[in-house]
Amino acid sequence: MSQSRLPNHQTTVAWGDPGIVYAAHARVSSIELFRAMKAGRTPLEPAMALLGARVHAVAPAEVTLTLDLGEQHLDHTGFVQAGILTALTDTAAGYAVHTRVPIGVRCASVELQVSLIEPVPLAAGRITILGRALHVGSRIANCEATVTAADGTLHARMTMVMIVMPAHGA
Repeated sequence: MSQSRLPNHQTTVAWGDPGIVYAAHARVSSIELFRAMKAGRTPLEPAMALLGARVHAVAPAEVTLTLDLGEQHLDHTGFVQAGILTALTDTAAGYAVHTRVPIGVRCASVELQVSLIEPVPLAAGRITILGRALHVGSRIANCEATVTAADGTLHARMTMVMIVMPAHGA
């Protein structure tokens, strides 16, 4: 089949100004920032907008994202691509850690391990990504995230170590 005859499936991606998100880290707590994202008052980070994820719930040490699956999330085998699941778990767990640090403190992923337990089919519809901060110290944080389908099937589990970086000028 020639390239010109391939079916054409499309999706549109729109995102808000990421500078708003970056600036907010210096003036509001992350828990307030993520609640503003959930309410639509602050844009979601561009990478999550690209995937179509949404902030579903925010609590201290716990953030839940959701993703309504579409064909654009699938790999060559017809299941959700593992890198997408990794990005979602990294973000949910990272957000959870950020809810436990002071204003201006940022954290970055150092090491993560994703265990893919069950492939995620398109028929799963909506997946839920639950991130939890397990321990947040002055330099290192440990966190985890899970990916579940609406029927309760556990599809993936991720554990991660993050570095905690002092606020700029601290």
